[in-house]
Amino acid sequence: MKNILVISLFGDIELVHSRLSNIYKYSSSLVDKVITSDFDHSKKAYKGRSLLNFVEYIHVSSYSKNLSFARIVSHMIFAYRLNKYLKSVSSKPATIYCAMPSSTSAYICGKYCKKNNIRFVIDVVDLWPDSLIPVLGIKGKLMKAILYPWKYITIQAYKMADVILGESKFYVDVARKYNPLAKTCTLYLGIDQDMIDSLLATSTISLYKSKTEIWLCYGGNLGTSYDFETLIKGVSILNGKYSYKLLFVGDGVYRDKIEDWISLYKVNAEIVGFVNYCDYLKYLSYCDIAINIFRENTMVVHSYKFNDYVATNCFVLNSLKGETADMIDNYHIGLNFDFEVNTIDKVLLECCLNWNIYKEWKHNNRKLITEILDKKSIYSQMPQILSASRKL
Repeated sequence: MKNILVISLFGDIELVHSRLSNIYKYSSSLVDKVITSDFDHSKKAYKGRSLLNFVEYIHVSSYSKNLSFARIVSHMIFAYRLNKYLKSVSSKPATIYCAMPSSTSAYICGKYCKKNNIRFVIDVVDLWPDSLIPVLGIKGKLMKAILYPWKYITIQAYKMADVILGESKFYVDVARKYNPLAKTCTLYLGIDQDMIDSLLATSTISLYKSKTEIWLCYGGNLGTSYDFETLIKGVSILNGKYSYKLLFVGDGVYRDKIEDWISLYKVNAEIVGFVNYCDYLKYLSYCDIAINIFRENTMVVHSYKFNDYVATNCFVLNSLKGETADMIDNYHIGLNFDFEVNTIDKVLLECCLNWNIYKEWKHNNRKLITEILDKKSIYSQMPQILSASRKL
């Protein structure tokens, strides 16, 4: 019986690599409706609405910057209209799944579920508002005061959940602190290697790479969560020492600043811009070294871009702590760096100096996928998790 409601402000049901798409794909026999917004956060444009009859789009206002009042308004509109939608539903669902962020939509769902005795499942994909602190650059009591209402709503959403899912063990543990009685399960974003290989085969772009040139890449959103100046300055250590090229396969609000830093540090780099996912994967597959860099003190411990790097068999240089760093160390698929002692320039030089050794580590990516990140193994748990009879 289809009696489950899936709600996610972000994501696109027709993007095969999105969290929302995978949640539905592996639970379609149970899901009655998928509720999402009609605005694409990554591209800052309205989505082309799917013709699938189980998808319900909530219209929200647009915004052009990730950190803006307009974005807060857009998310509030989603929560308000979601609340109206839930109240209008004649047949109550048995379970509601809601991705976090946003906190406001999860709070609305939690209140509705408690009032109507509906099983409530949250999926913590990012830690809002905590993850914004490194980006905003405001510390101490002022930051706590500014974020208190947001933090309160987030905690209340955690407390109302019957089941807590998370895209990392760390995220699950953070939410569980406020709700120790909830059932929990870690669901990594996952990699479908067969799908990746099939998509790569459909790419029609032609790339030429000299055998003597090392290609480095950053893939994904050129947004506020990433320390691009440190990346570019670090890569400049290779100037005059090695033949290299740095590719930014993506686009975003920091494009202009990145272009300025490329010029300032005289780095051989290219910003490819947004491309189709199959072409994005092809660019990554041609690269030797992929750089997984976030801002210092970020709350992120696992990411889509890391999965893309692993799936396309890149050697990964990583700044994230926790689970991603452990995977890199345990499976020998790259090297970790920090922002103080073991900095990216030192690690990159070490990598290039001993590339004949490190390039062989790329073959270890498949073992990591098979043992930890296989998407089918991860998401095949979803029907049981979403079912009311499931005991985790």
